[in-house]
Amino acid sequence: MNAVFSFSLPPLPYPEFPLRPHRNGQWYKSVWNPRSRKSEQHYFGLWRDDPKGERALSDPIFGWLARREAIKSGVDNVRVGPIAVGITLAELMGRFLAHKLSKARSGELSPATLGDYFREVEAFVKFMKPNTAPGGLRPEHFTAYMRRLTDERKLGRHSRKRVRAYITAFLNFGAKNGWYVMPGTGADWIAPATDPDSIRQAKARAGIKDCSDRILTGKEIDKLLVRSTPNFRAMILLGINCGLGPADIGRLRWNMLDLERRRLRFPRPKTGVMRLGSLWKCTREALNRVRELKHSRQALECAGDSAFVFLTRNGLPFYRETEIHADVEIDGKKTRKVMGVKVHKPILCTFGRMVRELKLEGVSFYRLRHTFKTLGKNARDREVLDLMMGHKDTSTGKVYDHEQIGWRRVGRVARIVYRHLWPKIKPSANSQPAKNVKDVVAADAEAA
Repeated sequence: MNAVFSFSLPPLPYPEFPLRPHRNGQWYKSVWNPRSRKSEQHYFGLWRDDPKGERALSDPIFGWLARREAIKSGVDNVRVGPIAVGITLAELMGRFLAHKLSKARSGELSPATLGDYFREVEAFVKFMKPNTAPGGLRPEHFTAYMRRLTDERKLGRHSRKRVRAYITAFLNFGAKNGWYVMPGTGADWIAPATDPDSIRQAKARAGIKDCSDRILTGKEIDKLLVRSTPNFRAMILLGINCGLGPADIGRLRWNMLDLERRRLRFPRPKTGVMRLGSLWKCTREALNRVRELKHSRQALECAGDSAFVFLTRNGLPFYRETEIHADVEIDGKKTRKVMGVKVHKPILCTFGRMVRELKLEGVSFYRLRHTFKTLGKNARDREVLDLMMGHKDTSTGKVYDHEQIGWRRVGRVARIVYRHLWPKIKPSANSQPAKNVKDVVAADAEAA
C-alpha cells in the first residue's frame, strides 16, 4: 500500500499570495458563485509539484489569473480539469483508506466495515492496475469488473450491491475533493435488486430452493437446545427470545441483563437504538447456568458486571474485530501500518455445524431473528417490535413522537412469541403432557 499523503501544509510564497494550500494537496481559492448562490472551492494543481505556486497562479489555461473573471461570474467549467493529471488509483487508495481509518478510530465507522473497505478497494485497484488514473476509467472497465464479481467471485445480489457501494464511495471521495472528474460508470454498474421477490425469482430461474420464508418451529428449537452446550443453549434462546444476532450476542455484557426483573437493555451498535427484551424463564435459567461456568466466573471476578456474557475456552469473546498490521517502508523508514481487519464469528461456524448434523435445511442463526420478528407481528404492536429488533425509524413522523414504551408491552410481545412456538396443549386422559422447552433444558442440565 502506498504511503498516505502528508497533511503538513506549505507556507505561502509571499503574504499577498491569492491562493491557499488545501489539505488535499492542492492550491485552491474559495469564491462566491452568484449563480448557485454559495461559496465554491476551485483548485489549481498540486502544491507538491508547484511549491511556489507559479504555475497555479500564472498558467495560461488553468491558472488563477487566466480563470479569475470566469470564476467570479460563475461560468468557469474547468476548475477540476488539471486535477486528473498526476494522481493514480494507488495514491487515491492510500488517502481514502487513511480517511476511513480515522473514521473508525473516532467511532464513526465499525471495524468490520473498515475491513470490507480495505479488502474490496485493494481488489478493485489491483484489477484496474495501481498506476491507472481514476479520471481515465471508462464504462467498459466497470462492466468488466461487474462481470468478475458475478462470474469469477460468484457473489450474490446482496454482496454485489455492497461491493458496488464501497467502490463508488472510493471514487466519489476523490471526485468530491476535486482531484478528478467522476468517471462515467455505464449502464452495467448498477445495484442489483435485493427485494424478496427479485431474489425469489432469481433462485427459481437457477433451480435453487428458496428458503427466504423459513422460520423455525418449537420442535426444531428443542432439537437445537438438546444438541447445544450451555453457552449455545443460552445463545439460541436469546436469539429467539429477544431477536439478537450473532454479533449482538458476542458483544453482550452482564450489566445489560437484569435476570431478577427479567429485563434486557442492549444498545445496538449498528443503529444506536436501545433495544429492550423480556426474558423467558428458560432463558434466565440458561443464563444462570452460563454464569456458573469456569471462564464466566473468572471474568466476573476480574471485570465485574462489565464482563462479556459468552466467552470461548481461551477466555475470548465470541465476536472480535482484530486489526491486521504489517511493517512497510515509507520514505526509507519502516512503519507499522494497518492493512485490514479480521472479524471472528465462531458462533456462525458452530451453529452451522449443529444445523448440518441435525439436518435442518435452510436454517442459519439469523433464522432465529427472522422467526422472532415473524411471530412477534401477532402482537400487533409495531413500535415495540421495532424497538426489540433494534430497527430505527427515520420517518418525519418519528420526530414528533415522544411515546414512552413500557415494559408491560415488551413482555406481551415476548409471551406471544413463546406461545406460538410452544402452545399449551390440554392433555387427554390417556396421553402424557408434551414437554416444553423448560423441561428439555432442565432435563439436559440434570443429565449433564
